[in-house]
Amino acid sequence: MSAPLPLTDVPIPGYARRCVGRVLVPLVSVGIFSWAPFAWTAVRQRSFADAVLAAVSFVTVIGTMAYGYSEGNGVAIWMVLLTLMLGGSVLAGVRTPRTENVRTGGKPTAVWLVATLTVVYFVAAGALAPSEPPDHDETTPPAVWPAPSLSSESEPTAAITESVAPPDAPETEEAEESNAPETEEEEEAEAGDNGGTGGQDFDGQAGVQFGYACSPVGALGIVEDGRPAKCFMGKDGRARWGYDSNRG
Repeated sequence: MSAPLPLTDVPIPGYARRCVGRVLVPLVSVGIFSWAPFAWTAVRQRSFADAVLAAVSFVTVIGTMAYGYSEGNGVAIWMVLLTLMLGGSVLAGVRTPRTENVRTGGKPTAVWLVATLTVVYFVAAGALAPSEPPDHDETTPPAVWPAPSLSSESEPTAAITESVAPPDAPETEEAEESNAPETEEEEEAEAGDNGGTGGQDFDGQAGVQFGYACSPVGALGIVEDGRPAKCFMGKDGRARWGYDSNRG
């Protein structure tokens, strides 16, 4: 059996740079690669505690990924990832080794371990990923809704037609035609009244008043009481209505 490697307690240079790098790994990867700093230290320092932290983080990431692929609760998934991201970054920074406690064979072993675990992660992600869901448009026929009955469509249509129906055009035309004869009869009656005393057709002005201005000279008219009137030129050069004795 080989003798255990002696402790060296040699300070490791670049502590701040290594600490920042270990903290950034969980933060940048959103907790997915939070196990990588602990796996590196577990190999380089032969730390059992770092090996446990690396194993717990790795198994948690794989379990969270499988839970997410099975349509799990998204809030729970993000809570786990945030815990791995924040908790892993804090622990990775705190557990950054300052001294080299154990002589190791160098960095290749740690590099191979981290690379192997990364490959295992991606293989597991591909294996746990669900297969492509079938196209619902081809397998599931579209739902056929029952066509509405004709009665349900005709009733609203009838109601709308009745509400916006224009007034009956024939009735309007009949009303206009019925008004027209009444107007003609009234005009004939007025013309007969104005023709009054002479019994002859009258083409002059009706409703004139004696003494008022008129135009043109010689025009005939009828006063409101039915007496005949005629437009005469007065001595002052102004035409006025006067009594027409020729028709009186």
